[in-house]
Amino acid sequence: MQQTLFNALNVPRNQREAKFLNFHKDNPQIYQLWCLFTTEIINAGRTKIGSRVIAERIRWETNFNYEGREIKFNDHYIAYYARLWMKDNPQHKNLFRTKLVEGE
Repeated sequence: MQQTLFNALNVPRNQREAKFLNFHKDNPQIYQLWCLFTTEIINAGRTKIGSRVIAERIRWETNFNYEGREIKFNDHYIAYYARLWMKDNPQHKNLFRTKLVEGE
């Protein structure tokens, strides 16, 4: 896969990605849940996962006053969490089906 200028410079490709990066920095527990729930599904034998399934489970777990506050998990962040997880787990680089995002 050819590296893009955005990846090389490690800068957001678009405004949604910039908002995602801020949300991710402010809410690290969301990615921890993403990793936990994705691992559970893999351990159950699944080789393909819909990223929306993981997102909705996170919403279920965090919608009711999680760690003393309500967390709003934007739909636009789902694609970025899926990509981040596959980047961190290259042995499962095709687990989530992704579409191009603005700037790719």
